[in-house]
Amino acid sequence: MRPSNPFAALDQPTPVPDRAASTRLYRFGLGGLIAVTLWFIWQNRANAGSLTLIGVVILALASLPILKWARDHRTWFPAFEIGMLTCIPFYAIPLLSGHAEIRHFSDEIVNQAGLLVVVYLGMANWGFAVVRRPVRPSWWAAVSLMPPKLYRYVPLGLLLNTVYLYIDTFTELIPNDFHGTLRALFFGLGTLCTFILARLWGMRILASGQIVFFAVNVALQLAFLFSQLYLIGGISLVALAFIAFSASRRRVPWHFLVLFLPVVSLLHLGKSDMRQLYWEEKRPPPTPLEIPAYFTEWIGYSFHSRDEREAGLGRQSTIFERASLIQMLCLAVERVPEQKPYLLGESYADIPALFIPRFLWPDKPSSLMSNIRLGIYFGLIDPYDPFKFSIAFGMIAEAYINYGFIGAAILGFIFGATLRRLSLLSLNVPQFSALGIFAILLTAWSFQAELVAATWLSSLFQASVVCIGLPLAYHRFSTR
Repeated sequence: MRPSNPFAALDQPTPVPDRAASTRLYRFGLGGLIAVTLWFIWQNRANAGSLTLIGVVILALASLPILKWARDHRTWFPAFEIGMLTCIPFYAIPLLSGHAEIRHFSDEIVNQAGLLVVVYLGMANWGFAVVRRPVRPSWWAAVSLMPPKLYRYVPLGLLLNTVYLYIDTFTELIPNDFHGTLRALFFGLGTLCTFILARLWGMRILASGQIVFFAVNVALQLAFLFSQLYLIGGISLVALAFIAFSASRRRVPWHFLVLFLPVVSLLHLGKSDMRQLYWEEKRPPPTPLEIPAYFTEWIGYSFHSRDEREAGLGRQSTIFERASLIQMLCLAVERVPEQKPYLLGESYADIPALFIPRFLWPDKPSSLMSNIRLGIYFGLIDPYDPFKFSIAFGMIAEAYINYGFIGAAILGFIFGATLRRLSLLSLNVPQFSALGIFAILLTAWSFQAELVAATWLSSLFQASVVCIGLPLAYHRFSTR
């Protein structure tokens, strides 16, 4: 029987999960890992070598944390565990499947790039394991920041984000000076509300009407985000809801994945043709009433690209091939330090400035400058038009470009140790405490593997100001 007020659960610590469900999830994950490993070994049996071995090791090291999380019935949100899992599509699968981009590099370079990921994952797992001492958070970090009577308005936050996306996508009502601030505000609010509602759904305490409300809003946000011809925003939204639901239910919703993944993969195939029409040829963007025809045209281009690919007439990459970051690691290993010196922290130089509000420093450097600096350093971006293209490097490649293998090792250890400490701190605190909210944000940011450190920290900081700073200020004011 569902409680009359499911949002009252937000004032309580995360409940102990169903042990039987956790055990089933662990066994399913372990069986899946073994099956995928054996399948890739069989596929590469003709030329199995060091590259296959390194890919299998990455698979194991990236899967180990989430398997232990399910086996040990942990109650913290799996921010670290999800962060490790992202190394599978970004690094392990491209290595094991022979990604087209890595064929331009020698076997020695590709092996070094794979070992770089192994070093990062090994140090991250070690850093996570060595922090075991329970810690007691400060009172301000563990106290609930909102009165229980406001919890029922969580769905309103999701609706406000849907309205904002509609206005931002189809109108010119938002002035440019306020665009960044409002985007951070509503993105943080939407992230928090999406995670909470998906979590309550996973706990089986949302009423059917609330589930419909949640599903409709997420579907609308997906349509608005995809209509901008960027798939990553919508994928991140669904991944966030998927993580929250699965972590609470301790079950993977396969029926949803079977529907969502083929649709996204199909849209990816026609994305280039649509961008050619709407970006290069300057076709006017669709109006709300034209959205059905817009996606119908997009799907038509997708089927055409798929047919060309199957006939060998085109080489449109699949969404799984585009997710790869291993080619950036190979590029970094090939050129640094033989052709270019280590940057010695240059790409991290802008990080302190990103925490200063822009109204105090109007000319503050963009959070994208670190990524642009790396692109210019390798000749991938035109220095006279640096914002035209965006190159995804990822934090592992960035760490290597700055400090080599030592940089990747330090990054992994810091990531593992920091998230283990925060996981321990967030135990037994209300969901709307500063630590509870920050745990949600960390889980949402854990799969942003394509970002460099400055962009990752800057966006996380902006969301924290909105989702933690404002409720904390409200709590202090209302208490006084």
